[in-house]
Amino acid sequence: EKMGYESYFLIVWDFVRWAKEHGIVVGPGRGSAAGSLVSYILNITELEPLQYDLLFERFLNPDRISMPDIDMDFADDRRSEVIEYVTEKYGKDHVAQIITFGTMAARNSIRDTGRVLGMTYAEVDVIAKLIPQFTHLEEAIRNVPELGSMYNTDERVKKLLDLAKKLEG
Repeated sequence: EKMGYESYFLIVWDFVRWAKEHGIVVGPGRGSAAGSLVSYILNITELEPLQYDLLFERFLNPDRISMPDIDMDFADDRRSEVIEYVTEKYGKDHVAQIITFGTMAARNSIRDTGRVLGMTYAEVDVIAKLIPQFTHLEEAIRNVPELGSMYNTDERVKKLLDLAKKLEG
């Protein structure tokens, strides 16, 4: 109340409640909002912060200059329904969507693919370290002789790199 965020919490509570009532899967909460007792009491998040010794002061305290954000996850296939509800209720000029997309670089795609394929960290690391920084896998296979040789002679490495190429970027 002292910080003036009552309406903010009630608006978030409103659309989270609406989504749950309409069978739309809502994430349990993440980030610093998951440590907020207010978020938990309002059923915005489902993690009881005191039980897990989460510090809700990190999320909401009088010394914080910027307004806190509550990271929300909704089922991909029904997210548009939540956005439509919020837009209709609060007005198009009061709604904005924020999303972050990450890209997977060549080395990370190799490491993640290797882990899924059950390869050891050591064998995947040898391959990943052959990739020059800021180089795409296709280019590295062509231009790094040792990597190209491994790709052409070892079926496991070929499978790893072919799958990793699909994840890269």
